[in-house]
Amino acid sequence: MNHIREWLSSGSVDAKSLVDFPWDVSVTGDCSIKAVYPKFPIGIDIVCDDRLGFLRLSITLETETLTLEKDEKILVYHKFLRRNTMPMVKYALTGDESIPTLIVDLSIKSLSKEEFNDALALLLAATNDSIKALGLEEYYKERMFTQLLELVQKYVEQGWGRERLYEYLTKYAGLKEEEAEQLLRSMFETKGKPDVYI
Repeated sequence: MNHIREWLSSGSVDAKSLVDFPWDVSVTGDCSIKAVYPKFPIGIDIVCDDRLGFLRLSITLETETLTLEKDEKILVYHKFLRRNTMPMVKYALTGDESIPTLIVDLSIKSLSKEEFNDALALLLAATNDSIKALGLEEYYKERMFTQLLELVQKYVEQGWGRERLYEYLTKYAGLKEEEAEQLLRSMFETKGKPDVYI
């Protein structure tokens, strides 16, 4: 797992491959991390099982299907089943609420950086496709902005200044200059208290 963390956290904004871009990585367990790509800020849970020799990448969509009406439920299941022909990505329903989840399993023994990069790219593409298929575009547009705010707030708490945050938002997160300025103004408006939202 250490080399996965190294791949994701030591990248460059000028990278050609997704895995070589600098991700926000946080440890969530003994053998698990959460990785967030700033330009598409949805958390990817990455868990390794040394005993079974596999690495699992997953994204859980924030919508439950258990309480849907029968016809709606069948439509969601149909959409997911049709997508299960996609290479590498598995579509599943997880938890008591039957939450749509996208999964990629990789073998630790043969895992290369290129294969891991392909897995990331396919998982993010499949997630974007699933969000559209399930009609969740507006919700995720807001959710991804919230996730980006949470990342920025974390960096503020770590002591990042306005200039470094501006660079992060424009170079790493892909915001336009005016969007980054507006976001930072909203965060720093509280007199002398940049770590407080208004």
